[in-house]
Amino acid sequence: MRSPIDVFLIDDHHYMNTGVRETIEKNTDRICVAGEATFAPDAIEQLKDLEVDVVLLDIVMPEMDGVKCCAILKKLYPDIKIIAFTGELNPELLLRIWEEGVHAILLKSCGAEELLGTIKRVMKGQTIFGNDVPDFFAHVDGPKEKIPKFTKTELEVLKLLGSGMSRKEAAEASHRSMYAIEFHCKNLYKKFGTNRIHTVIAEAKRKRIIK
Repeated sequence: MRSPIDVFLIDDHHYMNTGVRETIEKNTDRICVAGEATFAPDAIEQLKDLEVDVVLLDIVMPEMDGVKCCAILKKLYPDIKIIAFTGELNPELLLRIWEEGVHAILLKSCGAEELLGTIKRVMKGQTIFGNDVPDFFAHVDGPKEKIPKFTKTELEVLKLLGSGMSRKEAAEASHRSMYAIEFHCKNLYKKFGTNRIHTVIAEAKRKRIIK
């Protein structure tokens, strides 16, 4: 039998942590809450002594916000999957945390099925936008931007990765080698001016290049 997925909760509202814990405990024995914290600095310290697979991270918090916390967690615990779990609908703030490398963005209004499904999917290497999240990226204010031109294959790869597939899954789905996928990713990095696939996907969705 496989070990359960160990999750750590970070939210400055204790009732949110309690609610998520109860949702998990009532609906599955394949996911366990390993710990929780109401302040990001406390969470960072606690995680030193725990073996955690996934962190559910609020964005707007006192002392240290989720964006800064995410950056620190990615540096100290690179193997942990991070889900931004938020009630904040500000597109620019969502973009900031996405660019820090979270594996998913999930609204607190989501149901149990979406929450548990997202936890399981990030453990498989997928990147996830929760229901309703992509719409917010489309409304970031700013000057009219030029949209890069893509080859047919680049656009196909972008759509596959944007759907939540890992690079390996994209290679299998498109019947291409991992080398080919990496090659096209590098071209996408150049066209979007970044070296992070999270940023490429977020920008592509914001500009409505992909859904």
